[in-house]
Amino acid sequence: MPPFANTSKKLIRATAAMQAHSMRALLRYQIEGVSFLKRRFEDDLKLIEKLTEGEFVDAFDVFANFVQNATSDYAKEAGKFASIGAKLASETAGQVRQEAETTMDDMAAATLAT
Repeated sequence: MPPFANTSKKLIRATAAMQAHSMRALLRYQIEGVSFLKRRFEDDLKLIEKLTEGEFVDAFDVFANFVQNATSDYAKEAGKFASIGAKLASETAGQVRQEAETTMDDMAAATLAT
């Protein structure tokens, strides 16, 4: 078997692994985003329910509290997304490093074999 055949197989395998890694990352972001939106929509519904209750409510206080909580939630979510991104970048760097080391070892072995 020619040496380039092994290299081609490894390249295809590495490409597939990177695509799978990208898909996992995309799905993690989507899951987190949808979970966040679900919580926010529930809070939006609670706001409307409080503002439309039968008894008199101080709308300004209710709305100010809602905005304060929403601002905090969005800031926390931004931190979560940053954390997910950092973790994925670290995993990707590790995978690329491993593929580079394997390629270098293969090239060294091929050089010694000739």
